[in-house]
Amino acid sequence: LSRQILPRLAGARVVGHQRPLLHCPVNLTTAPRKVASANYSTGSINLVYLRLASAKVPRRHLSSAIASSSGDTQSGISSGSISNQKRMPSTEVRDTIALTDVEKDVLDTLLAAVQNAGTNTILRCAGGWVRDKLLGRESLDIDIALDNMLGKDFAEKVNEYLKSQGKEVHTTAVIQSNPDQSKHLETARMKVNGIWIDLVNLRSETYAQDSRIPQMEFGTAEQDAYRRDFTINSMFYNINTGSVEDLTGRGLDDLRAGIIRTPLPPMETFLDDPLRVLRAVRFGTRFGFELEGELMRAAASEQVRSALSTKVSKERVGTELEGMFNGPAPVDSVRLLLSLSLFPVVFAVPPGMQLGPAYGEPCAATMAAAWQLLQETQDRVNPDKEERRFLLLAALLLPLRGLAVSLPKGKSQPLSTHLTREAIKWRAKDADMTVLLHEEAEVLLGVYRQLVSEGGDAAAAAPQALAGAPDAVKVALGTSIRRLKQHWRLGVLLAPLLTMSAAAPLGQEEGSSGSSSGASGGSSWEEELAVTEQQRRLEVVSVLMSAAAAFQLEECWQWKALLDGKQVMSALGLSKPGPELGRVMAEVMDWQLANPGGTAEAARQYIVARHAKQG
Repeated sequence: LSRQILPRLAGARVVGHQRPLLHCPVNLTTAPRKVASANYSTGSINLVYLRLASAKVPRRHLSSAIASSSGDTQSGISSGSISNQKRMPSTEVRDTIALTDVEKDVLDTLLAAVQNAGTNTILRCAGGWVRDKLLGRESLDIDIALDNMLGKDFAEKVNEYLKSQGKEVHTTAVIQSNPDQSKHLETARMKVNGIWIDLVNLRSETYAQDSRIPQMEFGTAEQDAYRRDFTINSMFYNINTGSVEDLTGRGLDDLRAGIIRTPLPPMETFLDDPLRVLRAVRFGTRFGFELEGELMRAAASEQVRSALSTKVSKERVGTELEGMFNGPAPVDSVRLLLSLSLFPVVFAVPPGMQLGPAYGEPCAATMAAAWQLLQETQDRVNPDKEERRFLLLAALLLPLRGLAVSLPKGKSQPLSTHLTREAIKWRAKDADMTVLLHEEAEVLLGVYRQLVSEGGDAAAAAPQALAGAPDAVKVALGTSIRRLKQHWRLGVLLAPLLTMSAAAPLGQEEGSSGSSSGASGGSSWEEELAVTEQQRRLEVVSVLMSAAAAFQLEECWQWKALLDGKQVMSALGLSKPGPELGRVMAEVMDWQLANPGGTAEAARQYIVARHAKQG
């Protein structure tokens, strides 16, 4: 720790003092102090907050301090290198790349294809594969950059070689360029020895005087490196020589220091492909790296936000967002989108719907609370990647659940469905599950309140108290579980979020660009993420989980009715199916939920007696 921190503080000075921080007489152990810092190993920052000893610095203090010190009052981004990510210490980066047997087999095959075709092509692995290998991470996402031919032409040479060796040959897929959507390169995709690889030529770009659409030409490796998104992704592994090439001169240093930086000025890089601003967020939160200050200012600019909105397909935006949700810090990703004013671009509401510029803040708060609960209950819920996405999306959109979008012919759909299907182009099942989770969370919170109503606290839901729960409570819980099926535990995690002020349904104010009711109060939302509030939400989860187990309803979503339609018709003397049969079948299932150990005969006797009583 001393080796990492003390050298960085050596040039720091406390605001209002001329003496260096490390020699300053003021007491820094009892409260955070604003510090003006000189350059340190990763660049320059103009503001840091120090927490010495055990003093806790609330996040809102840091956020407000950054905003108040900002030279750009609109975006809140100051002139230094500020990140709301937790900076990692210097990252261990390897000097060379060690190939696995599978990788060596694939790359040797490509070299043999070059020799067989006599093309003298220099082959380079590029981008993320190089970065991950230098970080000691395994990756099979192999991109090959070619210096003298197009990817599809080289793919043909590879297949010719494979065929000559009696090896399996696969059809090559060609992904065409689409400059209007900032997809500038044609890419060939093929399988070699069982591994998928992408093939693309090295590029340089020139622009016509009256156009921002680049004209693609073959370029040198250095030109290509500078056209890539970030320095940590700009390095090559030269397959011909077996060496790492850092042609921007910054890739290795930024990888070690944990910095996301663009090879060219960030405005130029982002306008080349505006999707890169979302990639910066994803990489920063994935690796815990800091976004360099000039990059953050460009990312928050109106010019880049507009380009992201108009030049990039929603499918590509959704893919990047899914990467954030599947990454190690999805909440940090959303908060970074908020701080860069990118949230309303990604989750763009329909024109005319006025939610105010800050509607993403309560969304981030409810998502953060869901993430906290998920970490606390990981062993009990054990969600897969899809379920984690379901929960986080439903939590993020929880404050928007009361809003609807008008459709033709007088129809409407939930705003959450519109955002999921149109703004980020996620799957229909993501949208449907979000709506279902919102509905069932209300039911499950009601079940919790009924369970604790007599005792006034969770003691009423202790195992001995649960035995006497009314049948109606068991039926409500079981019915909700059956609706959510195997995802019912996600509904349990979402239910306590409804008690947060951040989860209050946002309203739409006609003709107003200001915040609606429920779209303000960010500091109180942060307070709702405190440990005491989290414990209250965990109590709700614990009670509902315990009730499902005590009532033997955990697997009720797989139950079949004890009586089928013919048996019900016979028991009640019904001559033909109809609405009455459907109603009675529902009553059979309700009885099962209230009596999980019941038999088919007991269920038959119940419906006969109930039918006779009703006349």
